[in-house]
Amino acid sequence: MKPISELLVLDFSRYLPGGYATQVLADMGARVIKIEDTDKGDLCRHDYPIRNNVSFYISALGRNKESASLNLKNTEVQSYLQEMAKKADVIVESFRPGVTKKLGVDYETIRSINPTVVYCSITGYGEFDPRSLRVSHDVCVQATTGYLDINGGVITPLPLVDVAAHSVATQAIFAALYQRGATGQGAYVDISMFDTFVWWNSLIDSRWSFNGGQCTADDLDSPSGANNLYETKDGRYLAFSMIEKKFWDGFCDSVNAPELKVVHLHRRWEYPAEFERIEAIVKSRTLAEWEEFFADKDFGVEPVLSKDEGIARILEQEPNMMRYVDFPRAGRVLQTGIPHQVSSIPFDLSTVRECPALGEQTEQFLKEAGASDETIARLGEAGLVGLNNAPVEPDRIPLAPRA
Repeated sequence: MKPISELLVLDFSRYLPGGYATQVLADMGARVIKIEDTDKGDLCRHDYPIRNNVSFYISALGRNKESASLNLKNTEVQSYLQEMAKKADVIVESFRPGVTKKLGVDYETIRSINPTVVYCSITGYGEFDPRSLRVSHDVCVQATTGYLDINGGVITPLPLVDVAAHSVATQAIFAALYQRGATGQGAYVDISMFDTFVWWNSLIDSRWSFNGGQCTADDLDSPSGANNLYETKDGRYLAFSMIEKKFWDGFCDSVNAPELKVVHLHRRWEYPAEFERIEAIVKSRTLAEWEEFFADKDFGVEPVLSKDEGIARILEQEPNMMRYVDFPRAGRVLQTGIPHQVSSIPFDLSTVRECPALGEQTEQFLKEAGASDETIARLGEAGLVGLNNAPVEPDRIPLAPRA
């Protein structure tokens, strides 16, 4: 099997699931080419906030990649795309079922010219499920798996379904590449966003089953006495995560409240007076005083940091997981690394390349596919490929400025 640095990846996907998956491949050294529309490219180029015509979204998910801007509906352009597909090791797409066939880049077509390709489709419910023909984004899947109900109807800042789909897609792609190394044959990877989130719900659903078909927020491990958030004297919060009783018991002894040991993972309705006692203890000191108190103790208690504080701490403690990088177009931006620490595949945030401008590598792409300079110029003049690299003006309503 080829080392990752020799892999060629064509990424037709839009937004987070595919972009996250191919980001891992790009950061590990694979050559990843985003195949984008000639009009406005990937939709994630236009999400606010935007700086110097660079969206935060594409800045986060586009580094170390290339961009080819192509009109995929044109048969001549399709022929050059198929020439590159012959060389591709991995193809990732997130169109609705049937779209890739119209564009001439469906799995059967690509497999006929490249039987070793690992082809990954990401859809709402799977490539062959008619539900995937409908629009289905993150919150829809959270709703239909029952997760939103358990979560009290709270929409999380992090799109959990998208992240779940990316993680499963990345795992499956690497598994297929491993299998290809053994058999010489490619594979079709069919990722259902719904199924990935059902899998992520397995612990909750198992609890539901064991609990006689019932699962509410009160049935979960938190909030309980030792697994909860408590307010401090200065209005900040401590996060308690003392799942093991020995840590909870140690905490109770350290604050001279051994009578609270009985609470542990019980809920407020079981021990209302004891909960009030815990709250009073935590509220007797400021956050800074608690941090000093816990400095030489290992119980499983951490301060609830603001995002400013959290990022500052990561920047200081893990500079290869998060750092500011100076890019030519976007300027100084925060970049987050990948957690995949493999000794033979070094990753250094200080050397990452800025996300490409739309179509920045179109000419190179077409030349590698066999197009002449004259052909490239003609396709560019006809608007069938994007060559001018002009900034794409955003077409979305910006966020209101902060007061």
